[in-house]
Amino acid sequence: MIFYSRKQLIELLEIDDGFVATLEREEILFRDGPDAASGDYSDRMLERARVARTLMRDLEVNLEGTAVIVRLREEIAGLHRERESLIARLSALERK
Repeated sequence: MIFYSRKQLIELLEIDDGFVATLEREEILFRDGPDAASGDYSDRMLERARVARTLMRDLEVNLEGTAVIVRLREEIAGLHRERESLIARLSALERK
């Protein structure tokens, strides 16, 4: 997994520190690196911030809507992973 500093996150996504602070207040974005106190964000958080930026800047979705969409998007991705895991287990059982 790759981790980014706050400065790297801001530079990569071309956002400002205020936007990052807003995403953190709304719990869309949080520090989840091995040393979270130092401000490291995982590639998962980078993606969350990218999606939030796109929703708010390009699609004019408000902050509350953005928070819901980001969370639902991750929940759906988790369900897809779970489904794939179940399919793999069923396939393994059928081969026995």
